[in-house]
Amino acid sequence: MFKLVEFFQKRPSDRTILFGRMFFGLIIAILLGLNLDNITLHLPETLKSYETGIIYGLFIFAIVPFLMGATNICITKRKYVKMIQIAFGFALILSGNLLIDTKTSVPQNPTAATQSGSLDYGTIAQSKSSAKPIDVGFWIALLGILPLLAGVTGKCITKKCLKYGEVIKKIRV
Repeated sequence: MFKLVEFFQKRPSDRTILFGRMFFGLIIAILLGLNLDNITLHLPETLKSYETGIIYGLFIFAIVPFLMGATNICITKRKYVKMIQIAFGFALILSGNLLIDTKTSVPQNPTAATQSGSLDYGTIAQSKSSAKPIDVGFWIALLGILPLLAGVTGKCITKKCLKYGEVIKKIRV
């Protein structure tokens, strides 16, 4: 038990943080990409004509962490990076819960016109069992907890960003 607590107390290596960011972005991209046809959005009537553009715009949630992990770019000081991570987590949770919905397909099974007590192979072969689509909104909201926790703890900031913009005034010997 104490080993587990010690594991969560230390900050992960920079390489682990960068690969984690890229993996996080890939998970979101795969989740959105594989279920692109099943996504519907809860939008006001004025934005209904832009629905497909907004659906493709959701890929920004995948592109940002992937590029942050691939380039190791540092944009601001540590406290602001923590705030950005918290805001990104909230944005994922809110968009997953309030905006994204998954279409549920209702299978159409043809029924036989007569009830003779026998089975017709043609009607059984034509009916296809459709796989239930993944609830994209739920998984996006669940994945939003990770950057939220990373921002609260401050442990998923690389060494390059820990001292970004700080000027060394004293040299201690």
